[in-house]
Amino acid sequence: MTLPYPILETARLRLVLPAAEHLQAHVDFLASDRAAARGWGALPHDAWRSFAAIIGHRTLRGFGPFIAEAKSDGHVVGIFGPWHPGGQPEGEIKWSVWPAADEGKGLAYEAALAARAFAWRTLGWTKAVSYINPDNLRSAALARRLGAVPDHQWTTPRGTMIDVWRHPAPEALA
Repeated sequence: MTLPYPILETARLRLVLPAAEHLQAHVDFLASDRAAARGWGALPHDAWRSFAAIIGHRTLRGFGPFIAEAKSDGHVVGIFGPWHPGGQPEGEIKWSVWPAADEGKGLAYEAALAARAFAWRTLGWTKAVSYINPDNLRSAALARRLGAVPDHQWTTPRGTMIDVWRHPAPEALA
């Protein structure tokens, strides 16, 4: 069952369903040196396919991540929210800031908090993790700021070792 999705609002962001108008920001991010450094780099046709998977996730699972747009000017900040693709053992609160200019401003924290609250309240999740590459110190710092703790490591289906950060349960945040 696909749930109706609200627009989530934070002080500086609007979190909306991924749509065609967000595709170019995704393509641009995956063509960047920042994405390549994380092993995520992709040619435009591969970026198109990965964005289609983001949109299709909601159809297949009934939920999916949000695209965060800046309230100030509508530009795409990144992707945040509930994610559980096939082959991944647990539901994840995912995040990625796409423009380098938006890093270090607390936007990811705002968006991840709103997305996690949505997973707890609307989806009824009682547990969630975030999968973080051990070299991604910014994401590890965000996970820590969100109250998540390192739990274990997981080897992805492609053979990449990933740190699993466990988020506090909803009742622990009340």
